[in-house]
Amino acid sequence: MTSDDLQTNLRLPAALKAKLQRAAETNKRSMNAEVVARLDDSFDSPPAAATPVDDRTLDLFAEKVGQVLDERDKRRAKR
Repeated sequence: MTSDDLQTNLRLPAALKAKLQRAAETNKRSMNAEVVARLDDSFDSPPAAATPVDDRTLDLFAEKVGQVLDERDKRRAKR
């Protein structure tokens, strides 16, 4: 870090702060260095791609959606 680096206030959930503290200790660096390293790494790696879904899974999903919609229509018709 240099004198040109900016200081920023940040609110974190307590559980996340505890995770960061443990990670910083494990990696033998300060909390600040841990946060900076993790943020920097997140920009270096490509965004996580969605897991491809096979045709059978899509067919089962479509069938289930159809069943749910049919049941909804039946309930509405009874009203």
